[in-house]
Amino acid sequence: MKKTKANDHSPWKLSSGWLRQPDDKYLQQGLVIKIGGSLLTTSGWQHALESILADELASPQSIVLISGGGAIVNGLRQIDTTTPSSGPLMHRLALEAMGITAQFVATTLGLPLCEAHSDDSPAVLDISKHWAREAISTLPHSWETTSDSIAATVATKKNSSLLLLKSSPPKNDNIEWLASHGWVDQHFPRACVGLKSIRWTSQQQPTKQNR
Repeated sequence: MKKTKANDHSPWKLSSGWLRQPDDKYLQQGLVIKIGGSLLTTSGWQHALESILADELASPQSIVLISGGGAIVNGLRQIDTTTPSSGPLMHRLALEAMGITAQFVATTLGLPLCEAHSDDSPAVLDISKHWAREAISTLPHSWETTSDSIAATVATKKNSSLLLLKSSPPKNDNIEWLASHGWVDQHFPRACVGLKSIRWTSQQQPTKQNR
């Protein structure tokens, strides 16, 4: 797993690396950044993301952000556990939740909220709207599909690279292993098949001190 150095411009200590590195890094001119929903309850997330965007905008590329559902989707999971509902219903409600967090991220960062292809860059994609729903219509309508697979599918449709912004770094770069251990969702290995470039960024984990 290839790692890059920490980002010195972020209020967080960030570490980054590759899950899949392209032979030609200039081949794809677009980037989809998936923001882990759990990060939205972490202090300083917006400043860290602004720093990441500043670095990414140094290259000529179109950037789209997709936000996970975070605490809202977690609440839906809990409801579904106690009162099980159909997979398609919960999938639709989860997409609606992602629409709410998309509005929140766009407003907080002062970025445009787009419903489809946009000339604005960077922009936040509202995955609950028609174009986005059509783009991901082939994904399983179940909990095995989360914003990880959704972002991978959108990146594939847009012929873009994918950057996963997560709360913790991966243990290795084996995507199947990461899916089986919950770092990405279960469908992600299939959703990302067409992607040539997959990177990750996360907060650095504190180093354990020997006692």
